[in-house]
Amino acid sequence: MADTLKETRCESQDTVASARSLAASSKQIDADMELPYSHFSAKSRVMIVVITAFTGLISPLASNMYYPSITTVRDDLNTTQSGITWTITAFVIAMAIFPLLWSNLADSIGRKPVYALSMLIFTCGSVGCALSRSLTALIAARVVQSAGSSAVQSAGAGTISDIYPREQRGTALGIYYLGPLLGPCLGPLIGGYIGQDAGWRWVFWVLAILGGVLLLLALF
Repeated sequence: MADTLKETRCESQDTVASARSLAASSKQIDADMELPYSHFSAKSRVMIVVITAFTGLISPLASNMYYPSITTVRDDLNTTQSGITWTITAFVIAMAIFPLLWSNLADSIGRKPVYALSMLIFTCGSVGCALSRSLTALIAARVVQSAGSSAVQSAGAGTISDIYPREQRGTALGIYYLGPLLGPCLGPLIGGYIGQDAGWRWVFWVLAILGGVLLLLALF
């Protein structure tokens, strides 16, 4: 009888110890899950969302700012309508392909280096577009421009998920998606004014300047 009570008492102690161990493990897991959201202050997180939204504006803006000046570009480069259409097609194809590469790279080296690298590539592509003297050069520069601008299309929502817990992501994602959604609306309007007053090359110079600003913001 005494042996039975002793065994029962030992089993109870083991059960209690196991329960305590499980509770401690659960608390540690919860603490670990909260870590990504405790690294940034509220102000820093808002700034990250705003920068991400502006970076998300780049791709649709670069695509659509060019449209009002396409006839002028065709005449300036002495090409055909079907030829100049490739500057649009190449941009869209690159915008569909490169986010797949950027998302994998962001998971490997982090999102901030990807943003900085992509804005550097975008800025170089925009400068190349502004300096193009042939259709081939313009198409190649547009591919580079699209490759750089497409990074945030795949990494933007992941950035929001990194810095906000699930119950706070709605507003942050809403602000972020303002960039990609406003780009197609603002692009032709801004590009039309710039192309009419300063020439089509200045459309790309303005994009290069914007890319340089976002590169600096991504670095700091």
